[in-house]
Amino acid sequence: MRFGLFPAAVLMLLVSSPALAQGHVFGTVKDGDGRPIKGATIHAENPSVAPSSATATSDAKGQFSFLGLRSGLWTFTIQAPGYEGVVTQFATKTIGSNGPVQAVLLKRPEAPAGPLTSVDVVALQRRLDEGAALEAAGKVDDAIKAYRSIAADVPTLTMVHLALGMLYERSNDATSATVEYNAVLKTDPDNAKARAGLERVSR
Repeated sequence: MRFGLFPAAVLMLLVSSPALAQGHVFGTVKDGDGRPIKGATIHAENPSVAPSSATATSDAKGQFSFLGLRSGLWTFTIQAPGYEGVVTQFATKTIGSNGPVQAVLLKRPEAPAGPLTSVDVVALQRRLDEGAALEAAGKVDDAIKAYRSIAADVPTLTMVHLALGMLYERSNDATSATVEYNAVLKTDPDNAKARAGLERVSR
């Protein structure tokens, strides 16, 4: 009889052991329209236990799971490319399944395209340096041509219009200087140099 009871006693000991107070946590990740998100990263963390962290990835159905998380309060950080991440907490208390942990990720707003979005920045800087060198050498007409070429490719680049305004002002072309200074103020209304330039050429 003693040997017959031994397996049951061992089983009771194992079930009551704190070290094995672990569970299965499952959940889903969806977008704002209720569609599953594949490839989302779910990071679980609980500094009160060891191991204190685990990571899972959602499948094609947006589903994920963790096996063997110790009992306690876990923080889940859910992220996916192109979406705003979310953080939620979930307590695992018993052996068995815990869940579901449900996360809804909203699309991350797209950043507005800037003036240099599709520009070769290295080549642009080289052209700007060339224009500045011509200006420093007193070759006003050549500098104007160089900056005008840049302005044709990147019309919203404020610094180029400002440089052109000053060059036209140096060559006593008040009309062209006014156009360039106004172009600066169109995108940068508080630009002090452009405002000062307008005041000078309007006298």
